[in-house]
Amino acid sequence: MVDKSTLIGFIAGFSLIIGAIVAQGSLSTFLSASSLLIVLGGVLASTAINYSFNKIKISFDTTLSLMKLNSIDLRTDMELLSMFARRVRRNGLLVLDNDIKHLKDEYLKNGLQLAVDGFKEEQLDSILRDEIEAREKQVELSIMLLNSMANYAPAFGMIGTVIGMVLMLQNIADPESLGAGLSVALITTLYGTILANVFFGPLAGKLEYLSELDRNRKELFRVGILSIIEGENPRIMEKKMLVYIDPKSRAEYIKHHEELSILKKRDEKFYKLWIEQQDKEWENLKEVLATG
Repeated sequence: MVDKSTLIGFIAGFSLIIGAIVAQGSLSTFLSASSLLIVLGGVLASTAINYSFNKIKISFDTTLSLMKLNSIDLRTDMELLSMFARRVRRNGLLVLDNDIKHLKDEYLKNGLQLAVDGFKEEQLDSILRDEIEAREKQVELSIMLLNSMANYAPAFGMIGTVIGMVLMLQNIADPESLGAGLSVALITTLYGTILANVFFGPLAGKLEYLSELDRNRKELFRVGILSIIEGENPRIMEKKMLVYIDPKSRAEYIKHHEELSILKKRDEKFYKLWIEQQDKEWENLKEVLATG
C-alpha cells in the first residue's frame, strides 16, 4: 500500500508536467509508443544484465513490504508487546502459543515462536540480530537497484534521441519534416528524465527513510521479545523500547500511560481486539480502548 505522501507526490509531479504541456500545446504531441519502448525496455534490459532475476525479485518484494510501513505506528507495537509481557508474567510463555499465529509481522511472529519453543536468550538474540542484518542487505540492494534504474533512464532517453535524429536526417532534403522529426526525437530524453527524477530516484530516497523505520521497529521487537523471555517488568521493557520511537511520539506515549491507573481491565479489552488493532494507528487504538 502506497502512503499518501508518495501517492500525492507522484500525482502532483505527473499532473504538473501534463498541465504545463496542455497549457502550451497538445498532449498527443508528447505521446510516443516507440520512445517509451526504448526507455522502459532499455532500463529493464540493463537492470536484468546488472542484477540477477533472483535479486530483482528480492528487491521488488522488499520495496513492496517497506511501502506498507507507512501505516505502522510503533506505539501500537509497544502496547501489544506490553500486553503480551503482562500476560506472560502471570501465566508463563506458553500462554502466547495460540496468539502467535495471528501476528501479521513475520519478524515478531518468528521471534516469539522461537521464544515459546524454548530458545535461550543468547541464541535468540543472535538470531534476531542476524535477521535484522539480512533485512538491511535486502534494503540496500533495493535502493541500489532503483538508483541504477534512475541512472539508466536518462541514458536510454539520449539513445532514443540519437536514433530519432539519425532517422530524421535521412529526410533532410525535406525541410518541413525537420521540425516535427526533431520534436519526436527529443521525446525519449523527456521520458527518461521524467522516469529518473519523478519515479526511480524519489522512490529510492523513500526506501532510505523507510529502512530506518523498519530497523527501529525490528530493534523494538527484539528488545521486547528478550525482555519477555527474561520476565522483566513491563515498565522496564517499555523504557527500553521507547528509545526507538521519535521524541514527539515518545512524549505522548509516556504522558498517556502516566494517566492510566488500571492496566488489567485495559489489557482485557485490548486482548479481545488486538488481532484487528495490531496494525492500526495508536491514536485510534487509544480511542477504542477508552470506549471499550
